[in-house]
Amino acid sequence: MRVSSSCSQRSACSSCALKTSRLSRPTMALPFDKASAAPIRHQAGSDTACLLLHGLTGAPARDLWFLADYLSARDISVVAPLLTGHGKTWKELEFATSESWQNDALTGLDEACAMGKTVFVAGLSMGGTLALYLGEHRPEIAGLITINAPVYLDDPKMKVVPILRHFQRSQPKAPPDVADQDAMLPDLGFNSLEAVYQFERLMRGVRGDLGMVTQPLLSFRSTQDHVVPPRNAEYILDHVNSRVKSVITLQRSYHCATIDYDRERIAVGIEQFIALVQARQG
Repeated sequence: MRVSSSCSQRSACSSCALKTSRLSRPTMALPFDKASAAPIRHQAGSDTACLLLHGLTGAPARDLWFLADYLSARDISVVAPLLTGHGKTWKELEFATSESWQNDALTGLDEACAMGKTVFVAGLSMGGTLALYLGEHRPEIAGLITINAPVYLDDPKMKVVPILRHFQRSQPKAPPDVADQDAMLPDLGFNSLEAVYQFERLMRGVRGDLGMVTQPLLSFRSTQDHVVPPRNAEYILDHVNSRVKSVITLQRSYHCATIDYDRERIAVGIEQFIALVQARQG
């Protein structure tokens, strides 16, 4: 795994290579298509940038389009990469590892650093777990935002995944967990058991190093999350060493909250958090 240079070192070449994309909600239809799986990159005029990270079996344009639109409209540069193995079928996920996702996050962070001197990282579900990983290894990050992010799961079936993955490649998965029943979302339909095992490895490593997180931290948690135990938010805040940390509870959304009824509340909360951190930094 790679831990690279400071965000304060801006790269002219990287910045020039990042083309501003038109941010809009893609046409949602099963399975994933090029639009719904597309990464998001938007260069704004300010020195503030935000790296956005999607969750396991998700994609940037599916899970993060609203948040990316909202932040870019407020002159904040946005980078949202497609994580290894995502955006096609569950079979591609078989070749992804926790290290490949960590490197994807680090590469995305370097892109965000090329866009702005002050960089924040926000992630949904596994993307939030990756945000914590970055916080553990890149202390110059200005602030972290997690949205229904796990560092552990209560599902007893997780205990057999390390063995079961050698005999069973995949299993059917539930559709994206949203309260908004009008949301038509692309989905893999199946989950790779190897990917689930790699996710467990990622959570285990991040959980053990939470004490290394010192950045300001904002955590969103849905009270009706059918994927991640909501208690993860309190566990994370109890184990990080951030002096500034808080939890916002979401009452109207399920696990995929960034595309659910509370999506605007999340976006506004992140905007206010960024302003608060920048004001404290002077």
